[in-house]
Amino acid sequence: MLHGARSLYTYTSSIRKFGTYFAERRSSYADLIATLRKARIPLPVDKYLARSAVISLLVATGALLLSVLICIPLYTFFGAKVFLLAIPVPLVFGGIAYYLFSYYPKFRSDEIAASIDRSLPSAITYMYALSRGGLELVEILESLAGQRHVYGGVADHVGYVVRDIRYLNIDIINALRDASERSPSRNMRDFLDGLVMVIDSGGSLTEYFKIKAAYYYERAGADQEKYLNSLGMIAEGYITVFVAGPLFLMTILVVVGMIDSSSILLLNALIYGLIPGATILCVVLLSTMAGSREESYHVPTTTKKLNVFEGVEVRHADVAEDELFTQLGTAEKIQKYKKFFKNPVKSFFENPIYALYVTVPAAFIYFIIAVYMKGYLKIGPIIGTLSGATGAASGAYAMEFPSLSVLDDVAVFGMFVMLVPFTFFYESRVRRIKNMEREMPEFLRRLASMNEAGLTLTSSIKASLKSKLGVLDSEVMRMWRDIEWGASTSVAMARFEARVRTAMISRTITLIMKANEAVSDIRQVLQIAAADSEASYRLKKDRLGNMTEYVMIVYLSFFVFLFIVYVLAANFVGMVPTGDASENLSQGMEMLADYDADKYILLMFHATLIQGFCSGLVGGAMGEGNAYSGFKHSIIMVAIAYATFTLLGLA
Repeated sequence: MLHGARSLYTYTSSIRKFGTYFAERRSSYADLIATLRKARIPLPVDKYLARSAVISLLVATGALLLSVLICIPLYTFFGAKVFLLAIPVPLVFGGIAYYLFSYYPKFRSDEIAASIDRSLPSAITYMYALSRGGLELVEILESLAGQRHVYGGVADHVGYVVRDIRYLNIDIINALRDASERSPSRNMRDFLDGLVMVIDSGGSLTEYFKIKAAYYYERAGADQEKYLNSLGMIAEGYITVFVAGPLFLMTILVVVGMIDSSSILLLNALIYGLIPGATILCVVLLSTMAGSREESYHVPTTTKKLNVFEGVEVRHADVAEDELFTQLGTAEKIQKYKKFFKNPVKSFFENPIYALYVTVPAAFIYFIIAVYMKGYLKIGPIIGTLSGATGAASGAYAMEFPSLSVLDDVAVFGMFVMLVPFTFFYESRVRRIKNMEREMPEFLRRLASMNEAGLTLTSSIKASLKSKLGVLDSEVMRMWRDIEWGASTSVAMARFEARVRTAMISRTITLIMKANEAVSDIRQVLQIAAADSEASYRLKKDRLGNMTEYVMIVYLSFFVFLFIVYVLAANFVGMVPTGDASENLSQGMEMLADYDADKYILLMFHATLIQGFCSGLVGGAMGEGNAYSGFKHSIIMVAIAYATFTLLGLA
């Protein structure tokens, strides 16, 4: 305990000394000070740099000790000069650690800026709709700040404005100016600066919100064009580096294998290490880029969890209120499990990830049974000698594991067992949500026209049951049933939002719910919501349409890879003569006797399977912004690769 306290004291005093050093040079870090503020890192610059320096020194010290420990066994073979290799190691690792700390505020501020830009057009539309109802600006900002689950970074940033006004007693002009200075998003700064000018000049906030919403939606389209251009560059780079590159290296290593058998180790590293590793990096990069665009269809629940007991007070003579609510909550969870087991397929459609809870164990069981049926999993008594006894039958059991080639069929079909059901439910849900988002603008326009004819929002929902929209009809029916059973219109809509779980529908429903609570004339709000959802859907549709060509490029590159690898395996490796060195020399060829053509063919077979699976994930990340959508492509490509090698007699 004393040692721990002493270490903590040393760490703290080191930070204090470095902090004094950086505090004296504070003026040299003006850019970093601004970046820390934009990144919302609540540390002064001298303390942040002091921590960075101390941790970097600790990393450098650890790297030095580790490198010395590695060099000690090598001292016998290479002598004292081997320790010279340990000198640059701490400098490199310490420098990398300090650079990462220096870059982190910029990275975090860029993430916040992307989050703000992603939701800014719809957030301004939300403000525009509420301003049409006559709400004051501060009330609009408070309402927006409370919708963090929908408007993300914008709601967070506006929350600071509300805090300054309500709790720090700062006037709204200075609060907006301060928010503009600390905003990492250029679009947000432009919006806040314009808002300050409108307030100063006494202009119309409603008209300003309307103009800015249209402007930022138009700008979002231009930004999407830049994103698609960047995606095209990544697609070309992926094909060149991660498809053509491995193909070129495989060809070289197969040829070199006739001279040097150790090349097969490099071929194993390429197929089982480099290709999957490079794919993971590519998918992470594409997913990160997609995160700055419109959200994909796999968005998790965007609504706050509905509290069905909110506002309910219970008085019971024997049971305490808290205990009773606990019992009710437990009963609700039990009911969910009953609902799942009563109709699990419906639960899979609503939440496809549940399918993996079934298919993963099923794939494992299939693997065990398939290996056992092939005769490679043998269980039986072994006659042996126990300690202290001779000739006695032991109770031990043995398992004979098959070689990797025998497991190919089992592994491929096991993957199908695991992923095909999940992919079916996931794609069915995606298709259903796409149809809902396509139908949502028309549904809102119909509600607006009915409201204009004199119907309330609740009556308009009931009247819309008679008109047919498609997939959305069933959800409208569920909303009306909730209302019939006593739920308010806002609660019924919130439940609809929780069921669907997409960003666009969540924003639309939130806008209508809040406007319905604050605005007497809901018709204009419904028209605004219809225009907002239509603009959002149009952006997403244009993006998915343009990305189709990149998915086709991934497919073409895989087919080229498969064709060349198959030709290499069938017409080159399969015809290489093997035998002892004298036989090979008599045929005019000088080869090693241990050249194993079957092993190379097996490796190339595995290369096509791995490349097919990885290319599918990249195709999903390019086409729809997430790897889940790539599983369907992976299944198709793996099936084609498997059929090519097995039906044509190579595997």
